[in-house]
Amino acid sequence: MRLSVKLFLGILLIAVLASGATGSFFYYQARSAMVESVRDQLLSTAKIAAMLVNGDDLKTLTRPEQMQSPSYQSIQELMGIIAQTSTEYLFAYTMRLENGRVRFIVDSPAHDDDGDGIISEDELPEPIGALYPNPTREMLHGFVRPTVERRPHLDQWGKTISGYAPIHDSSGRPVGLIGIDMSVTILEEKLAAIRQAGLISLGIALIVAISMGWYFSRSIFRPLAMLQHALVKVGKGDYTQRLDESGTGELAASARSYNIMVSELREKALMKSSLGKVLGAQAMQHLLDNQLELGGNMHQATLLVCDLRGFSRLCQRLPPKLLVSLLNDYLTAMVEVIQRHGGIVDKFVGDMVLAVFGHPVPLKQEQHAALSAAKDMITRCDALNEHLPLDSDLRLHNSIGLHCGPVLAGNIGSPERMEYTVMGHSVNVASRIERLTRALDVRVAASADFIHAHGLGHGLEAAGDVELPGMDTRLAMYVLRTSPK
Repeated sequence: MRLSVKLFLGILLIAVLASGATGSFFYYQARSAMVESVRDQLLSTAKIAAMLVNGDDLKTLTRPEQMQSPSYQSIQELMGIIAQTSTEYLFAYTMRLENGRVRFIVDSPAHDDDGDGIISEDELPEPIGALYPNPTREMLHGFVRPTVERRPHLDQWGKTISGYAPIHDSSGRPVGLIGIDMSVTILEEKLAAIRQAGLISLGIALIVAISMGWYFSRSIFRPLAMLQHALVKVGKGDYTQRLDESGTGELAASARSYNIMVSELREKALMKSSLGKVLGAQAMQHLLDNQLELGGNMHQATLLVCDLRGFSRLCQRLPPKLLVSLLNDYLTAMVEVIQRHGGIVDKFVGDMVLAVFGHPVPLKQEQHAALSAAKDMITRCDALNEHLPLDSDLRLHNSIGLHCGPVLAGNIGSPERMEYTVMGHSVNVASRIERLTRALDVRVAASADFIHAHGLGHGLEAAGDVELPGMDTRLAMYVLRTSPK
């Protein structure tokens, strides 16, 4: 067999094996990551939902005749709200364990699941005491501790994956569990799209391999070896490799194209590195993973607004160079604290910092992380004063507002110049809460929405209903009156 044919077949075989192995690896990695993400979401939702259910009322519901009682209606309404917190959630329900058998207590409200406009009998809520057949091991464990099923299961309600958490009464005794079913249809669609993309990638790899194999099998082997050596270096991030462009044949043209490609890759790598310093690594990766188009979507997020008090006085008293250096030292410290707690700095407006927790990168217990960051930012600011050569009346004094709510996140601006940011009423509320700290004589203030999303253990004190500055809105406020630890 001719050497050129051997080279052609060798390149073809390598391309098929490399593309197939890489595609399989990334498919199973993506599948594992998606399932774990769904399980984490279900576990967090089940834990929070279990704390919202009144266990004392739940344990009194023992007979189907009580389905019209206020206690039953209140808990069922809560089940409906929980099921609507995500488009992927199907049902939320409560159950109890009696003599080794699992029975329904409060099921999800009636819903037209098949979309035919008629509520059929199998779309009605299960009555109190109805037997749940063949409970899974994870469901039984859910009466004791929060748990999520390892893999999707198929039952009479469809193919779902479920999360469970125990419900306790006021004395701390378990009285049942809450279950949340999530549809795996969207997950399966995503996996099917990945498989399809892998097949397309394999087809493209075959076409490219055939073309390259035919071309390089007929070329001179020394320039091929040089080109292969240079490509390996570039694949490892070495963009200094250059090829000799002398000559007029195909090899010279390939060398020129290779050199142009390396120059563009070097520029893109530099741009990516610089962009990460402007936007932050997570936001930058979010932009790189999505098409840069104007527009945005609504997302639930936790917002932190931090501002320096008396900054105008600093501007008047300090020379510009010293002021810029001071502000950079302060903002560097604040950004370090925010990123350490998993937050993303959205923007700077002078000395004001807007940070987002939970978007675009999901974050477990984002409210807890935001409150911890706020406390550390106060402590870090006070510690910074000890190392700055400033008079006592020029000491840095920051304050922070915390809020949870929907935000519009996306690319804002024009097609030629755009910025990825968050905006909306929730951002304005967070800013007004920060301004409110001056009137309340505190350094950290949070809205009731933030506290409710945070759950227990926030350590803040209620300050009553307060009107927000510049807004015809009153909110229940919580403040930190003691110095952060």
